[in-house]
This record gives sequence, C-alpha cells and structure tokens, in this order.
Amino acid sequence: MAKTAMRPPVREAIVDAAIDALARNPGASLSAIAERAGVGRATLHRHFSSRVDLLTAITRQCMDEVDAVVDEAIGDARSARDRLSRMLEALIPLGDRYHFLASERSDDTGLKARHEASLEWLGCLVDELREEGAIATDVPRSWVVASIDAQVWLAWSQVAAGNLARSDAAGLALRTLLRGMGR
Repeated sequence: MAKTAMRPPVREAIVDAAIDALARNPGASLSAIAERAGVGRATLHRHFSSRVDLLTAITRQCMDEVDAVVDEAIGDARSARDRLSRMLEALIPLGDRYHFLASERSDDTGLKARHEASLEWLGCLVDELREEGAIATDVPRSWVVASIDAQVWLAWSQVAAGNLARSDAAGLALRTLLRGMGR
C-alpha cells in the first residue's frame, strides 16, 4: 500500500508559512501568509484572531526551539565557557527562521515571564563565567546578560542581512563577549 504524505495540521501550516514569509519579509501581510499556507484569510483568522496572536504563537515556538537546542548543545559541556560557546553555536542557525522577531515586541505576560526566566538562566551562567575568570567581576551581571542576549539577536540580524556568514557568527559573538573587539 502506498503511503500518502499527511498534510500538517492547519494551525501548524499557518505558523510554518508565517515564519517562512516573515523571515523573507517582516512586513508580509496576513493575506500573503494565508496564501503561503494554502488557506484562506477566514481560515487563518479562525486560528489566529490577529497578527499579534500569530506572532505570539511564533514567539512561543521560537522559545521552544531555543530551549530544545540549548539543552541539547550544553548537555555534556565541561565549563561555563564551553556552555556559552555551544549555546551560541546552537542558537545562531535558528536566526534563519526567527531573526524577524528582533523587531517584534509582545505584551503576552507568559512570554515575558519565560523570557525573564531565560535571562535569569543566563545570569547564572554569567556567575559561573566570572568564577572561571572568563568575565571580569567588575562588569555588572545585568550588562553581561544583556550583552549575551544582544549578541544572539545581532548575529541573527547580520546573517539575515548578508553581512556575516552564519559559520562565523557564533565565534565572532563569543570573541566579542569574552575578549571585546580589540586586538
């Protein structure tokens, strides 16, 4: 018996189409997204009442993917520096899909709380980096956390703009974080 390809659930197809469309054109219309998903606007609106709702679902999926790739990448890391390096190497490829989120802001309290938890995890990593001597103790923890977060978004946007090869982005971000831009 021939196996037929199953079409992904409509909601998933819309999210995937939106990610693809918005990665190419952050201003893509809901009509263009619906067309790319192979559904009508009415179907799109049955699943997502607004662009904000769709972006919230995309952001949630992005966070799920970020958590999964980071957990996988750092599983057997032997030091905080190694965890930071592996985290950056794992996150940079996700920018192909999610770089457009850098210009989006969400008022969703669940997403904000999840982002805060991620920043707290980074803060603990910074504390460990300090203990290892990789980060100076006189640099405020919040500054380092914000710098790590910003380097990920910067790498994503620079790769997306064609200004930086994806293969160079993680190393450059790590260098910038640990040694600055000096010689």
